[in-house]
Amino acid sequence: MGDAATLLLSSTSHYILVFVLVILIVPQVLFCEGDNDVHYTACGCSFNCGTVANIAYPFWGGGRPQFCGLPGFKVECYEDEFPIFEYQAQKYRVLKIDRHLRTMTITRMDLMDDPCLREFRNTSMMDSTLFHMTPAVRNLSIFYGCFDTWKNISNEFECFYDVFRKSAFFMDDIFLYRKLPVKLTSCVARIKVPVLGNVLDDLGRGNISLREALNRGFDVQYSDHPECPTCASSGGFCGSNTSSSSSSFTCYCRDKPYARTCNHPALIRLLVQAHEKEPKKYGPVVWIWAHILDHRLIRVDIC
Repeated sequence: MGDAATLLLSSTSHYILVFVLVILIVPQVLFCEGDNDVHYTACGCSFNCGTVANIAYPFWGGGRPQFCGLPGFKVECYEDEFPIFEYQAQKYRVLKIDRHLRTMTITRMDLMDDPCLREFRNTSMMDSTLFHMTPAVRNLSIFYGCFDTWKNISNEFECFYDVFRKSAFFMDDIFLYRKLPVKLTSCVARIKVPVLGNVLDDLGRGNISLREALNRGFDVQYSDHPECPTCASSGGFCGSNTSSSSSSFTCYCRDKPYARTCNHPALIRLLVQAHEKEPKKYGPVVWIWAHILDHRLIRVDIC
């Protein structure tokens, strides 16, 4: 009996909430004038490129203006095939973006086709202040231009520069400080490349080639602005003020931009927050409200 009464009361309260919401809000909307703010409309759109879908804040590019993202997070769609990302003049192919974990899997473009480099550069992401390697990543060192007298060691491969053949080899950094059958000083250059740990294990067992290992990429963690969750929960889209030198955080809302959160009535904010915590329970209420008001307080694309 008690459970039935509670269920009835809960169901009734939902209908009351819908009724009160419509009565209080519809008149306000009917008398509102003007269209959505242009920033709000633009930043409500994510974009797809190749197999990577729903690229959104903090990234921009591919039709998303710069004010929809953060400085340093530009992504371009390379020949409409896959997204590329540049950091400190080094280009990376984006293999995957996980917006919930705030991670992306990337690989160096200069190593995709051939591990024999013309320019020997370490991976710029390793010294980044915007991105951090995940615990699943380990470092792989590649040595170039090693003397032929040290050939036939494990993990050796050859690079051809013009008509000259040069010996090279790769080594997991874990083993670098052990006794090696090669003098590291006998090699012309050395670079470090992050690789996923399980991929590096497969490489060590000979299950995959060096090229395959490099093309599987590595994971980096990124951070968006700490104010973004507050903005999103109020129905806004996160971005930045590109007209200021500091590119300060901006919450783009339906009526206009705000510094932190959309200026909606308290009842709407409570409803959105309730939906964030219990989407199944409050989803139908918000769905009815959104369709009646054409208001976008739920985190979906508006394109």
